[in-house]
Amino acid sequence: MKNLRWTLFAAVGMAALALTGCLFVPAAPTGVIEGFVVDHGAGEPVQGAVVMAYPEGGDIPLYTVGSAYYGPVATTDADGYYRLIVPEGVYTVRAEKDGHAVSVAHGIVVGSTAKLDIILKPVFNPDWPLEPPEVTVTIEGQLVTPGDEIVLTADQLADGLDYRVDAQGPNDIDIIYAALGKTPGAGWLTGTREYFSSTYTTGDAALDPALYGVEEWTTFEVVVYDVNSNRTHLLFPVYLEPHAPPATLDPPTELYRILAVTLGKKMEFYGETMAVPSGAGELEISAAPEGGNLYVELIWKPSPDDTVSGGAGITGYRIYRKLAGEDDYRLIGTVAQGDLGYDTDGDDVDDAYLFRDSSPELSPGLEVSYQIRAYMGNTESAPVEGTTTPLDIWDVRLLEPADGATDVSLTPTFRWQPTKILGNDQYYLWVLWDLALGAGYYLTVDMLNQTEYDFAGIPGSSFERLQPHRVYQWYIGVAVAYDDFHNPTAMSVAIQDGWSGGSIPVVPTLPATDFFTFTTGDW
Repeated sequence: MKNLRWTLFAAVGMAALALTGCLFVPAAPTGVIEGFVVDHGAGEPVQGAVVMAYPEGGDIPLYTVGSAYYGPVATTDADGYYRLIVPEGVYTVRAEKDGHAVSVAHGIVVGSTAKLDIILKPVFNPDWPLEPPEVTVTIEGQLVTPGDEIVLTADQLADGLDYRVDAQGPNDIDIIYAALGKTPGAGWLTGTREYFSSTYTTGDAALDPALYGVEEWTTFEVVVYDVNSNRTHLLFPVYLEPHAPPATLDPPTELYRILAVTLGKKMEFYGETMAVPSGAGELEISAAPEGGNLYVELIWKPSPDDTVSGGAGITGYRIYRKLAGEDDYRLIGTVAQGDLGYDTDGDDVDDAYLFRDSSPELSPGLEVSYQIRAYMGNTESAPVEGTTTPLDIWDVRLLEPADGATDVSLTPTFRWQPTKILGNDQYYLWVLWDLALGAGYYLTVDMLNQTEYDFAGIPGSSFERLQPHRVYQWYIGVAVAYDDFHNPTAMSVAIQDGWSGGSIPVVPTLPATDFFTFTTGDW
C-alpha cells in the first residue's frame, strides 16, 4: 500500500511539473526542410506563402500542432524563406498562396537538413482548379515511389536511362520536364533537360546520362505543370555506376568570366541576348524570366583532359558554391563534357563552358565564391576559383528639362539622378528624339559616371542645333552600374531600352521609367 501511495504521489507530481512547464520531455529526433519560395527560377520571393510537410504517401493533415521542436507548417518571410522541423523520413511538401497556383514536391528525404526551393507561379485563371497534377514515373520498367533509392548498373544504362512519366489532373497538362542531377525547368536557366509539351505522357523515353555530367549518387527529377500553372515536382535518388577514374585530372585552363547580373525590372525570357557596354568590350547577357532579378554567370575554358582539348576524356565539371558566412563549399551543379555553351573569340563556334547560378540564396551585397573542378568517378581536379558580390537593384529619375517644360533653351543642360549609387562606375546612354521630324531622328551620347549633359549642337547632324518651338523627348536608354567598368564581376542593369554602346539597336529588354517631353522657346 505504501509503494502504491508513493507511485501515485510521483505520478501526480510529474503531471504537475509538466503542467507548470518545469519538466522537460526530450523530443524525438528531428530534421529540417528549408528553402525559398519564388515566383520563377531566379525570380522574386513569394512572401506569405504557406508551406506544409507531411509524410510521403499520406493525406494532407486537417490540422497540425507546432512546437519548438516540431513545426511542419511555416509561412514564408519577406525573402521567401521557410523552415520546417519534422522527424526524419520522406516527405511531401506543399506550398500555396492566394492568387497563385499550387506547388507540391514529392520525395523530400529528411535526415538532418534537406534544402528545397519551390517555384510558386501566379495562377493563370483563378476559376480553374488549383490542384497539382498526379504523376507516376517508371524507371527501367519499374514503377517507382518518390524518395526510393534506385541503383542502376552500367548494363542497364547501356542504352540510356529508360523512363516514362504519366500525368493527369483536373486541368490539361502543359509541360513535362525530366533531368538528372538538377531540377529541370525552362532551358535558359537549367540547361540540358528532357521536354514534352501539351501531352499527358512522355511515352517510353530514354535520356543519356553522359549529357548531364553525373555519376554515383544523384537525382532523377521530374517537374510537371498544368495549364493553370499548378506544379508537381518529384525527386528520386539514383545511383549511376561510375567510370573507372584516372589517377589525376587537370583543372579547367581558365575561369574566363564570373559575372553577377542584377536586373531591375520584371521581364520575360528572350531567345536573344542583350548587349551592355564595358571597358572590357561589349558584354552580351541574357534576360531573366519574369520576376527575375539576379543570377551569376560562370564561363570557363576546358581542362586539358577534356576531349574538347584533345584529352582522354572526363565525365564533366562540378560547380561548387560558398556564400559569405558559410564554412564549406557546396555542390550546386554539373556540366557534362562537350556541353559547350559560349563563344569567347567571336567566331560563332562555342569554345567554353557556361553555367548560370540562379539560386534564391543569392543576395545583393552578399559575397559568393565558386570553384569549378573537372571530374571522373571519384577523381577531381584542383579548382579554378572566382568571387563576386552582386549589386542591388536601382533606377534612374530624370530631372531637367522637366516633363512638359516649355520655353526651354536651344542649348539646354540635361540632368538626371540615380535612385542609389551602386558599385564604382555607372554608365549612361542619353537619348534625345525630335518628335516633329519622326522616330528616325534621334541623338545618343555615351557617358560614364556623369549625370548631366550640356547640349551645344552636333555639327553635321540633324541636331546641329535645337529648333525653336519644337517638341523633343529625352530619356536614358541604358543605365548600368558596375563594380568595375573595365573589368566587371558584377553589374546591375536598371535600363536597357533596346540600345547598346554605339547606338546599336538590340532586342528591347528593360525599359526606362521616365520619358520626358519638352518644348523649346525662341531663338
